[in-house]
Amino acid sequence: MKEKIEVAIVEDKKDIRENLEIFLNGADGIICTGVFANYNAAVESIPNLNPDVILMDINLPGKSGIDCVRALKPKLPNTQMIMLTMYDDSELVFEALSSGATGYLLKRTPPAKLLESIKEVFGGGSPMSMEIARKVVMSFNRMNKQKKIREELTAREWEILTHLSKGLRYKEIAEQLFISVETVRTHLRKIYEKLQVHSATEAVLKFLDK
Repeated sequence: MKEKIEVAIVEDKKDIRENLEIFLNGADGIICTGVFANYNAAVESIPNLNPDVILMDINLPGKSGIDCVRALKPKLPNTQMIMLTMYDDSELVFEALSSGATGYLLKRTPPAKLLESIKEVFGGGSPMSMEIARKVVMSFNRMNKQKKIREELTAREWEILTHLSKGLRYKEIAEQLFISVETVRTHLRKIYEKLQVHSATEAVLKFLDK
């Protein structure tokens, strides 16, 4: 068992970066081994440090923190990366996690929770802020519902419903798919029947899980 968990910080804001460094170095069982302000500095230097954990901001100048995770993960497969950011957007969460991050915390996370999360991720866990965990669960539920809808529809019906959810009109959908407007209407009637709805609006709301 290591005496101290080695942590690197990637954060473009100087005050946050310095405060995090001081805070971590004052914590029991943790030591900050490097701080970096941008993608280039992090990708160049962190592999040589081989830290146990990286706290990664998303909104870096130039390439993002997610880009940084993508670049570092192949070089540091055993290093755990926690996104520490202001953004709680579902798409960013999934992009970060699919890029190799193993945790996602908001910057307003209490200090004690941050320390707990560093130790948790080092021990094999995947810490997330409560709001983020809720969004992940909701997104998975939505994906499962869409999967069930997709299984009920033909490929063409799914295409039409997808276009409809993006705000396209019947004529625009017809032009996109090289079919007639009447064919679009015929497919929509079948969609309504399968989804047990009575209008395009209801079909889109069910598709989007609203």
